[in-house]
Amino acid sequence: MQTGDKKLRPTVVEPPARSPRKAGGASARRTDASAPVVEAGPAVRKPTAIPGAERRRIDVQPQALERLSPGAAAHVYAQATALIGAFVVDKATERKAILWGHDLQQVYSDLVTQALALSRSPVLRKVEGYLTRTMDILGSIDLLAACGHGSSGVVGRMLKWPSARIDTPGELALAQAELEKLVALMAAALQELLDLRDQLLRVAERTDAASAQLEAAAVAALFLAEHLRNQKDAVAQRFTERAISLTQTLALIRQCGATRTLQIEQPIRMVGAIQDVALVILPGFLASIAAVAALPASKARITPTEAGELAYQLQHVVEKLKTSTS
Repeated sequence: MQTGDKKLRPTVVEPPARSPRKAGGASARRTDASAPVVEAGPAVRKPTAIPGAERRRIDVQPQALERLSPGAAAHVYAQATALIGAFVVDKATERKAILWGHDLQQVYSDLVTQALALSRSPVLRKVEGYLTRTMDILGSIDLLAACGHGSSGVVGRMLKWPSARIDTPGELALAQAELEKLVALMAAALQELLDLRDQLLRVAERTDAASAQLEAAAVAALFLAEHLRNQKDAVAQRFTERAISLTQTLALIRQCGATRTLQIEQPIRMVGAIQDVALVILPGFLASIAAVAALPASKARITPTEAGELAYQLQHVVEKLKTSTS
């Protein structure tokens, strides 16, 4: 077809060039020439910082805390310094101040509960019952009467126990048998008492550690209250209240120190009573009165002097038991 002198020719479109093949005969993926090439940068290994948003922290020396709250141990000031150094001023809120040291007070409350439960351990009541029954039987024995030399009742009158007298060889034999059983029971409870003491010691050690942490938190709260005054008055007031509360908890811990000592000593006193008296002195006394228990009811073969010596031994056993358990 012609238009004037010019001829119209069809436009020839060349096929797109093939992309180069990868090694192994696999076709390479097509890439958009217009897409920008992004090069991988170095891996970020540190937290990014936003300019102008640096968190303000407080730099304080232990000497400043010592002047503010004198009398604490060096490690308490060190702990308080660490607490203050980790505190972010810009994030100081009343909520944070109200909860300051609250977890430590909760720990102390839990420790008190544990100590109370241990002080009511069944092994204490059990051994206390054994010792009471032992002294009750010993206080009822009238050795002079059992030996056929009249009545003495020295130990019974000394202890003022209204127990029925044991004043015949037959009754003495029954008492001896029961005392031997009590000795065996107390010996079996010895390990339980030692385990209980170890548990009480661990609770006491944790309480001492909590005491130091509470004191450090109280000192830090007092410092923060002063530092934030005129900047964040409401927060400063909450820190003042927390300092008072933590100090009161600390005072309570110190006041109960004597009670914790008694709780730890109670199983130890019982262990001493078992080891020194029930397993040493008492068996020897029981062997001595075995001969009296074997006497016929109507015939006395022990002289008044020998009977008096046995009565003295009996009094010595009772006094040792009382001393060990008091």
